Amino acid sequence: MSALYPEGVSVKDLADEVCLATDFRPKDGDLTMNVKDGQVSVNTSEAVLSKDRKTYFYAGFTNQTIYSCELHNMSSNNYNTDLCADLHPENARLNFYLLVMNGIRVVFTKTLAFNTILTIRAVLF
Repeated sequence: MSALYPEGVSVKDLADEVCLATDFRPKDGDLTMNVKDGQVSVNTSEAVLSKDRKTYFYAGFTNQTIYSCELHNMSSNNYNTDLCADLHPENARLNFYLLVMNGIRVVFTKTLAFNTILTIRAVLF
């Protein structure tokens, strides 16, 4: 499998940052990416239509760090999405103990089954 690149674009020319606009209508508009040195505007006339949702999707690329994106009076910034927000480090010890207990239960169950099989074998033969 290989990545598909637009005609005339090499791998070295690809951008480092992307702003993904999803579920928007109408198709035409300007995707504004707020970067360190100002704003970068990209026309969304080449947006892709989702047949299931009947809305458009568009990815805007830039080589600068994107702080926020705006399209049709809707905005999103990098501070809204914290990937580690659902992690609870205070529960790490409890999770470890639960994992150990489950391991001990598995070992005990295997031991019990093996001993039962050996006992039945010794009685019958």
